[in-house]
Amino acid sequence: MSADRSSIGSKAFGEHASPGLIVAYQSHQDALRFLSSALGQANGVALLQGPTGSGKTTIINEQLGWSSRDAAVALVDGVHLTPRGLVTGMLSQFDVPIVSQEDEQLLQTLNNFLAQQTRTERAPVLIIDNADRATSSALRLLNWLAALDARGNYALRIVLTGRERLSALVRNDSMRSLARRYPAAYTLNPMSAQETMIYLRTRLIAAGGESSEKVFPIDVCDKLRELSRGWPGALNERAIEAMERRAELKSARRIPRVIVTRDGETVAEVELTKRQYVIGRTDLADIVIDDGYVSKMHAMLKVYSNAIALLDLNSTNGTTVNSTIVQKTILRNNDIIALGRYRLKIENVPALSVEMDEKIKAADTITMQHLDDLRRSRARRTVTALKHK
Repeated sequence: MSADRSSIGSKAFGEHASPGLIVAYQSHQDALRFLSSALGQANGVALLQGPTGSGKTTIINEQLGWSSRDAAVALVDGVHLTPRGLVTGMLSQFDVPIVSQEDEQLLQTLNNFLAQQTRTERAPVLIIDNADRATSSALRLLNWLAALDARGNYALRIVLTGRERLSALVRNDSMRSLARRYPAAYTLNPMSAQETMIYLRTRLIAAGGESSEKVFPIDVCDKLRELSRGWPGALNERAIEAMERRAELKSARRIPRVIVTRDGETVAEVELTKRQYVIGRTDLADIVIDDGYVSKMHAMLKVYSNAIALLDLNSTNGTTVNSTIVQKTILRNNDIIALGRYRLKIENVPALSVEMDEKIKAADTITMQHLDDLRRSRARRTVTALKHK
């Protein structure tokens, strides 16, 4: 995998992605509205639930930015959280000076700050991410904090995130004070197929990637959604894997090409990087064959990702492949197209799938229907060229 591809994938979906690179989908937006509404209520407790990788951390970080505009906010990771870790984490993020390291003194300092803030401003906000993974002693302290009040108002607004069992955790007997505040709960939903496509392409473009439709065509987006079940965390991982796989295949795939010879001597080599090539005697052809046997617009090569088709454009003398006259055919590796004294050898032809064979047969009809349009376009180019001579 190239360094550039690795960098783009990491910037779009990996560890180097900007924290500000957020592509909100419906459930994400609904969750933010839910949190804002719940924190504005008198009880001020919100539970945000969803499986690992469902975007909970992204959402609460966004909510933290909004809440910090008018109140003190602390965001604590609940994984293995201890009572001391909870208190010191809150004091540090509330910018409260710590005079003593004694547990009782720390708790009293926090209590005083919460009461003072609630009386003079809006009650501070505590956000615990992964609350269902905190220690039981930390949860008991949280329950105590939930009961604090200042002149009849709760002294702390609380947001907890966790997996689906978070609601059941709050109903535990040891969490009665928190339960009495009747927490509001919201369970995240995965992205739809349309949201998945927008998410993948938008993040790739924002990270500096190009041709997002080619990297993530609809069928790839649908497959990645199926594998990730529409959850952003798993989708990011699958997207990086898909980009790495695509880069590996691209680097391993040799570019198809045509070797043009005249009387046994090589006169040109053409890499087939475009979708179609006109072969003919006119200078406006993509592959010019200067031979009286060849018509001005003699034949066309149609280049697909896994096949190359040859179409005779109703030429005067016909087109021969491997000594057989053909009207249209699917070319194989090392096939030889004979045109007068010229030979065109096709190399690095991709293997043909049954599905692609059917698509090409259908596309051939369309190609012939639009042949007149192609001729008119070439004629216009000729007239324009003559005018500028």
